[in-house]
Amino acid sequence: MEQLLNKLQSLGNRAKTVENQAVKAGAEILRNEIAARTPRSSSPRQPDSSSQSWRTGQHAADNIKISGVKQKDGAKIIEVGIQKGDRSHYFYLKFLEWGTTKISAQHFMASAVAEKRTEATRKVHEIIKRALNL
Repeated sequence: MEQLLNKLQSLGNRAKTVENQAVKAGAEILRNEIAARTPRSSSPRQPDSSSQSWRTGQHAADNIKISGVKQKDGAKIIEVGIQKGDRSHYFYLKFLEWGTTKISAQHFMASAVAEKRTEATRKVHEIIKRALNL
């Protein structure tokens, strides 16, 4: 245990960078799985006129967002996917994930995270171990 603490201290300022890289790598695994499970039409609609600026001609699945690294309760976190306050062009994914009074919830993001959580955690551990030469 003492050896591990010494290695962590030897990383110094680089430790934060390694932590951020590890968390981002784990988030990327989740993002890829969410994108694979996101419902998509046969072809995304193009804007018909300049008044349809919300239409991008891209699938929401190709635009799953990863937030920056944040600190919460002493742990580093990254938000992956749609958030409740999202006002992007792909806001409608909220309706598919959580449902509405007329649309039943599909929970494609929650199921993707549940399935890939272990793999993402393993990737985070792998990157940190590599940085510590373990």
